[in-house]
Amino acid sequence: MNKIVRECISVLYPKRCPICGEIIPINKGSVCKDCYKELPFIDGPRCMCCSKEIASWEEEYCYDCSQKDFNFESGIALWNYSHKMKRSVAYFKYHNRKEYGHYYGEEFVRNYADVIQGLQPDALVPVPIHWTRHISRGYNQATILAKEIGKRMGIPVIEDYLIRNKKTEAQKHLNNKERARNLYKAFSISKKWEKKVDGLKRIVIVDDIYTTGSTINACAKVLKQHGTQEVYFFVLCIGSGY
Repeated sequence: MNKIVRECISVLYPKRCPICGEIIPINKGSVCKDCYKELPFIDGPRCMCCSKEIASWEEEYCYDCSQKDFNFESGIALWNYSHKMKRSVAYFKYHNRKEYGHYYGEEFVRNYADVIQGLQPDALVPVPIHWTRHISRGYNQATILAKEIGKRMGIPVIEDYLIRNKKTEAQKHLNNKERARNLYKAFSISKKWEKKVDGLKRIVIVDDIYTTGSTINACAKVLKQHGTQEVYFFVLCIGSGY
């Protein structure tokens, strides 16, 4: 594609900053400079299990992870779930800003390529959404993120490995008991993959946000019930651990 064509496309379909949503001039990068300076990267001490930022290097786990046993081994989060990231992810998730996934994947790999290579996963598996939400939304944001990471790292993405059996409520409005009840039998291995799990011993679950870990934990439980030995996760954003 020559320069003139690229410039014409940029005029017709201008690139927007995935953080603030403002139009970015041609050849000025993927994100506003001011927005990039304020991105809440997790660069301090973090929980060894869920990756939440914690108060001290002397601690190993956040309060939640010290009190719970999970079906997954550990995970990686890129950003703290700040006000800016809440807006950004909401537009990515609910307002058809699928192109934000390109930047998210780019940034995730830029920061964690060595860690991803070290894990050597057999596949990336996005957290599925219910088919009714897929119809109304038109896409699964977790699948977009998984594909962006997968193509950069050469890792296969199996978007139909897990299915969501019921339309669950939003977890953020529920207490711990309600979360568990909400996710009971919510996920299963798709029939297509039930008898084809040989070799998929190490899987990374991909999602946009980690709050208490209930959704990823429910997915990990199903995966381990069907032969997966190790389950990890990648998420864009995570809450505070203190």
